[in-house]
Amino acid sequence: MDKIKAALRRLLLVTAKKLAAEDSAAPVVRNAKNIFLREIKIPVFLTVGITITALYLMFIMGLGFSYRTMLSVAIFTLSVIAFFIENTRKEEKEILSDSDAVVLMCLIFVTGVLTLQFSVYNGYLSPFIFPVAAFALMSAMLLSVRIGLLYGLILSLYAGFLSDMRFDVFLTMFCGSVVCVADAGRIRSRSGFIVTGLKAAFVNISVITVFFLLKQYGLPQYFENIRFGFYNGLVTAVILLVLVPVFEKLFSRTTNIKLIELADFNNVLLKRLMLEAPGTYHHSLWTAAVAEQAANAIGANAILARVCSYYHDIGKLKNPEYFIENQNSGANPHDALSPAMSALILMSHVKDGVSLAKKYNLDKEIINNIEQHHGTTVMSYFYHKALEKNSETDASMFVYPGPKPQTKTAAIIMISDSSEAACRAIEEPTAVRIKETVEKIINNKFTDGQFSDCPITLKDLENIRNSVTSTLVGIYHARIEYKETANDKEQVQMTKNKEQTANNKEQVTKNR
Repeated sequence: MDKIKAALRRLLLVTAKKLAAEDSAAPVVRNAKNIFLREIKIPVFLTVGITITALYLMFIMGLGFSYRTMLSVAIFTLSVIAFFIENTRKEEKEILSDSDAVVLMCLIFVTGVLTLQFSVYNGYLSPFIFPVAAFALMSAMLLSVRIGLLYGLILSLYAGFLSDMRFDVFLTMFCGSVVCVADAGRIRSRSGFIVTGLKAAFVNISVITVFFLLKQYGLPQYFENIRFGFYNGLVTAVILLVLVPVFEKLFSRTTNIKLIELADFNNVLLKRLMLEAPGTYHHSLWTAAVAEQAANAIGANAILARVCSYYHDIGKLKNPEYFIENQNSGANPHDALSPAMSALILMSHVKDGVSLAKKYNLDKEIINNIEQHHGTTVMSYFYHKALEKNSETDASMFVYPGPKPQTKTAAIIMISDSSEAACRAIEEPTAVRIKETVEKIINNKFTDGQFSDCPITLKDLENIRNSVTSTLVGIYHARIEYKETANDKEQVQMTKNKEQTANNKEQVTKNR
């Protein structure tokens, strides 16, 4: 019996150790406290499979069970899926490979179809109240404009399909969604959703009026359709105001609205940067100005480039005195350190920046740009300094951890950051010297392979170079000091004499 107990004890201990090891490597699971801070990775095929099955069953339940209905819905659903995949598999490859984005995509679509069924099969409502525009615009803002337009088309088809094949319902929904998606890049505040909702209402009423003039329905039905078309715009605004902030937070999606909120200088991190590392703060402001213009030059998201530039160096808050822009005229702390130690401290600002960004719940886009703004470049100053002491110094000790820029925005910030810092150090920043400095930096980054992982073209680099040069010339170009000639002095003296005479006359008049 004792031997059996001992064997069971050993077996339980071994099992416990294995479970502990598996638990440490297990995927993160959300709980009530960290639901907005942790990520759940759901396989793409599972998400898509569940969504397709749910949609198919919802339509079958709505149209009735019969072999003809089941077959027609299956053909229609498969055709829609094939159409969607064909129009996104190349252009939206990054989104389709992101499990979180796929979950969001499916969630928006299922929510849209559920809303559609509620509006169609509720006896008190009209299909014209179905807010296709809300789900199309939501997809455009949180995913991409292409997906937003596709959702607008597909959901409008479903609306017409479930409304007894009504073409007027399809066209009204689709026109409203196109107008709203066109606003996706221009919405800068939550109140913009209300304006977009009113636009959708106006388009709905206009299309309904066209069908009325074509005698598709009588006057009583026309007024009823107009009423629900107007309600459609109001419902669109409400859905956007409620769901967009929730999906932004749950899936860490970055919209222009959220970026503008992060650009507020009352933000805790930006305030800390201003007070604790003022040199870095001003460097970030100038980098943001340069990056924003460069992004405009190649058609990238200028707001994203500006906001990411504000936060790209927040890691310097940990040791601000070790960075030259924050050093006063006192002793340089690097003088007492070896080149390897100095490089280690300076490189750590990338890792520290990522940690701070996660601590303050910054978006994934901003965290990615913090990681990538130095890529895998070498800290040449400290590397050459180390070579002077030891010619066999390993260069890998002086390389930033990376990764290299993965997007055009990250490449723009890398160029803007290096160019602004280099041009600030020029003693006499003439236009020619600034241009040569920017060209040298871009050429060095290009030959070093820093742009090999991002979809940037040579034409883009040329436009970025011209934009960065132009902006930096405007910031740092030395102004010519004009010498005052004898004629200028005489003119100034004559003006002063005239003013004095006028004052004397005024004083005499007052005394009288």
